Amino acid sequence: MKKINLFSSLNDIYNLACTQLDLPGTDTRLMGCRLAPGAQSEAHNHFEHEVFLFTAGSGHVEQNGATLPVRAGDAVLFERFQNHVIVNGSNSEELQFHSIYWPGSDTDAQSAKSSKPAIVFSTPPTPNGDLHLGHLSGPYLAADILNRSLRAQGREARHITGRDDNQSYVLTCGRKEGRSPEASADHYADLLRDTWSQFGIGLDGFIAPYSTARYAEFLRFGITQLIDMGLIERRVEPAAFDQSGNYLHEAYISGECPSCGAGSDGNACEACGRPNSCVDLLNARDTENGSPIVIKDAERLYFRLSAFEQQLSQYVKSANMPASVTALSLGMIADGLPDICISHPGPWGMNHTVPGFEDQKIYVWFEMAFGYLWGAADCPDAEAQQVMECARAAYGGGTDIFHCYGFDNAYYHTLLFPAVYMALGLSPARTHVVNELLDLNGEKFSTSRRHLIWGRDFAAALPRDYARFALMLKRPEAIRENFVVADVQAELDQLFSGHLAALLERFTARMAAHGNLLPEPGAWLADQTEFHSFLRTQVDQLEAAQRPETFSPRRIAHTLRSIIVEADRFSLSQAPLLNAARAETGNYARTALALEALALSLLAQASAAIMPDLSADLTRMLEVKPVTQHNFLPGGQKLKCGQLPDLPRTPVDLAERIFPTPPAPTMFAAQ
Repeated sequence: MKKINLFSSLNDIYNLACTQLDLPGTDTRLMGCRLAPGAQSEAHNHFEHEVFLFTAGSGHVEQNGATLPVRAGDAVLFERFQNHVIVNGSNSEELQFHSIYWPGSDTDAQSAKSSKPAIVFSTPPTPNGDLHLGHLSGPYLAADILNRSLRAQGREARHITGRDDNQSYVLTCGRKEGRSPEASADHYADLLRDTWSQFGIGLDGFIAPYSTARYAEFLRFGITQLIDMGLIERRVEPAAFDQSGNYLHEAYISGECPSCGAGSDGNACEACGRPNSCVDLLNARDTENGSPIVIKDAERLYFRLSAFEQQLSQYVKSANMPASVTALSLGMIADGLPDICISHPGPWGMNHTVPGFEDQKIYVWFEMAFGYLWGAADCPDAEAQQVMECARAAYGGGTDIFHCYGFDNAYYHTLLFPAVYMALGLSPARTHVVNELLDLNGEKFSTSRRHLIWGRDFAAALPRDYARFALMLKRPEAIRENFVVADVQAELDQLFSGHLAALLERFTARMAAHGNLLPEPGAWLADQTEFHSFLRTQVDQLEAAQRPETFSPRRIAHTLRSIIVEADRFSLSQAPLLNAARAETGNYARTALALEALALSLLAQASAAIMPDLSADLTRMLEVKPVTQHNFLPGGQKLKCGQLPDLPRTPVDLAERIFPTPPAPTMFAAQ
C-alpha cells in the first residue's frame, strides 16, 4: 500500500503541472494535472488514446474548433493524434484532472496465434557437391528464418534437414572423382554442414541414412505396411536400359521432358516439375556414353498414387502453397495421377526386402517420405514400430509441419508424400514454403559451366548478416529472380554503410546531447504523424510476412530495407528541430527523437531473423527487447550509444573474391 499525491508536481508538460504514475503490469499510464487560474494548455496531440477525469474547477476543452465545457465529475475522451487544448475558465481556482492514456491496438482484431510446436523441414540436399547461392536462397535460409521467427513468437520449433545419401547422383559423382560413393557422400556432407554454419543456419535435427543403423529398418517397415494395405503392387512395365543391358533411371538417363520439352533426367523434370517414366523421354540417351536407350519390360514395384486423387485434390486446395505449386498439383490430378515406380534395379541405394525384389533399390524420393517421418520422430535408437508411433505424434495434427523446398521438388511434397501419409493415417504438412530458380546474370546457375557462386566464397567475402540479407532480398519467391553481383553490392553499400550508418551516427549524437536519456514523445507535427503511420504499416507488413501461413522471408527483407531508408530520410528532415535546441520547438523535438528510437527498435525486430547480429547490436544499444507493435521505448531510459554496430562497406574486389575457379563438383540436385 502506498499513498501518492497526484497533484503535488511542478513538472511542466504542455503548460500543465503534472505528476506521472506508471500502472504496473499494463501499458497504461496515469497523470494528475493542474492548470493555473485563467491559463490554458498548449495545443498538442500524441499517439496514445487519452481520457480526462475532471476533479476540481471548471473550464472547457477545445478540439479542432469544437468547444466542450467541463467541470468536476466530467470525463472527456480523445482518440490518438486528436489535437486538444484545456482552458481554465476561472481566474481564482485551479482546474484539476486526471489523465489516463494508453497506446491501444493497431487493429480491431488479431487472429489467434498458434501455440503448437512446429517442425520446419528443408529438403535434404544430395551430398555430391557444395551449396551455391541458388540453393541457399531457397530452402535453407528460408527454413532458418522461419524457425527463428517461430521461436521469437514463443513457439517450440525445430529445423531439420539431412543428407540425401541414396540419390544416384552420389554414385555418378564418386565415379567422376575416383572414389567410392560412400566416401564422396561423406566428403560433401561435411562441406554442406560447414556451409550452413557459415551462414548461421541452425539445425535441430539431421537425417543421415547411412550412418543411422535403424533407418533402413524403419523405411522397410513403412513399405511393408503399405504393401499390406494393397497400395504397393508388382507390375511388368517397359523400362529403359543401355546397350549393355544396364538399367537406366534418374542420373543415368537424359532426354527431353514429354510434358514441356525441356532437357530432363529420368523420373522427374526440373523445369515443369512433372514426373516421367524414363521410357517416355524424347530423344532419350544413356547419360554416360550418349547412346540411344533400349526399351524392354521389367518387373518392378509401384505405389498407387492414383488411388488418392480425391483426397489429394482436397488437400491441395486447403493447404498453404504458392500459385505455381497449386497449379502443378491440380493439373497433375486433373490429368490423372500416375502410379509411381518405387523400385529400380541399379548399383546404388537401399535394397528392398520384398521377396523377388531384393536386388532392386528403393526409389529415393519415395524413401524421403519416410525420411521426414524419421526426422520428426527423433528417436533413432528405437525399433521401427516405436519410431512410427513417435512420427504419428508429430504428424497427428498436434504439431505444425512446414516443408521448405524448390519448385522442382514440388510434386513429391504436395502429392507423393501426402498420399503416403494419408495411407498411414497421418496429417500431411499444411504449409509449403517454395522457391523458384535464382539466375546469375540472367542465366541459370550451372555447375557444369561453372556459372555460379559458391556459398562458402560468398560468406567468406561478406559479413554474415550481409550475405543472409542479400540472398533474401533476391529470394526467388513465386517467380525467378536474377542475382547481379554489382547491383547487390551497390544495394548493400547504400543501405548499410550509407543510410543505416548515417542514421545511427545522427541518432547517437542527438542522444548524447540529452545525456543518452530517451525523451517521451511530446507534441506532433504532420510529418511526424505520417512517419509514425508509416512505421505502424511496416509492423503490419512484418507480422504478415512472419505469420506461418503467409511466411515470406523476401518481404521481411524488403520491410527491413524500407524501414532503414525511410528512417534515415525522416531523421534528416527533423534536423531543424533537433539541432536548434530552442524552447519553442522542444516538444516537437522530443517527439522526433522518440520516433527515431522507435524506428530503430522496429529495425531490431525486423532484422532479428534475417540479420541476427545487427538485431543483437541494436537491442543492446536500446537496452530493450524489440517492440512488437507501435509502442514507444520508455521515456527516461538511458541508452548505450557508445558502441555502434559494425557496418562496413563491401570489399571493392567482391566480384573477384566470389568468382574463383575451384575444381567443379558434379551436378548438384535441384534447388
